[in-house]
Amino acid sequence: MTNFILDIFKVSTIEIFYITGMIILVGFLLGILENIINSNMQRAFGYKGILITAWLGTPIHELGHAAMCVIFGHKISRMKLLQLNSGDGTLGFVEHSYNKNNIYQRIGNFFIGIGPIFSGISALLIGLYLLLPNSINVFENSFKNNITYNKVDLNLIKWSILNSASLIKFIFTINNLSKIGFWVFILLAFAISSHIALSKPDIKGAQDGLITLYILLIFSNTLAKYFSINTLDYIIKITKYNAYFSSLLFMALIFSIISFFISCIAYYIRKLL
Repeated sequence: MTNFILDIFKVSTIEIFYITGMIILVGFLLGILENIINSNMQRAFGYKGILITAWLGTPIHELGHAAMCVIFGHKISRMKLLQLNSGDGTLGFVEHSYNKNNIYQRIGNFFIGIGPIFSGISALLIGLYLLLPNSINVFENSFKNNITYNKVDLNLIKWSILNSASLIKFIFTINNLSKIGFWVFILLAFAISSHIALSKPDIKGAQDGLITLYILLIFSNTLAKYFSINTLDYIIKITKYNAYFSSLLFMALIFSIISFFISCIAYYIRKLL
C-alpha cells in the first residue's frame, strides 16, 4: 500500500513538473529581469522609460489574463489594458470572479495567472510568421527533423535551450539585417518580452489553481494505477509540442536578457552624464 501511494505521488509530481515546471522557471527568471529593466529604464529616462516597452507589452500581458478568464469561465468585472497614471505604478489589470466550488474554474486560476506567458509567446510567434516567415519556417523544419526525445527528463530542458539558440540564429542572419520586417520584429520582441513576466499578484492567483491541478492529477493517477493505465505515456505523446513551446519561451528569455543589458547601459550612461 505504501509503495502504491509513493508511486502515485511520484508520477503526479513528475507530471505537474513537466506540465508547469518550464513555464514557472522561465516566468520567475523573466520576473527578476523585468524588475531590474524597469528600474534601470526609470532611473535613466524617468517614468516614460517604462512606457518605451509598456505601450505594447502591457496590453498583451493583460489580454493573456483575460483570454484565460474566458476559457475557464471566470467573470471579468473590470479590465484596463494600459493605464498611464495609476498612482501606484500599476500599468494594467484584469479583475475577475469565479465559483470556488467549481474545480475547472479553480484550476483556471493557474492558467489565468500564467496567461501573459501564453499571450506573449503567441504574439512573438505571430510576429515571426508575419515579419520573418523564412526564419520560422527554417526553424520548424529543423525542429521536426531533430525531435528525438520520447521521455520526460532534464535533458529535454537542455535540448529546448539548444533549439531556442537555433531559432535566434535563424532570426539574426545577414540577409535579415537588410529587411525592415526584421527590425520591426526586434522592436516588438523587446517590448513583448519585457512584459511577459508574472507579477506577484499573478503568482499568488495561480497558486490555488496549481494546487487544485496537482490534487486532480493525484486523483486521476490513483484511478489510472488501479486500472493499470500508464498516464505518463499520454504526457510523453505531447513532448514535442512542449519542447516547441519551451524553445519559444527561451527565445523570449534571451530577448529579455538583451533588454537587461541595454537598460544597464542606458542607466550607466545617464549616471555618467
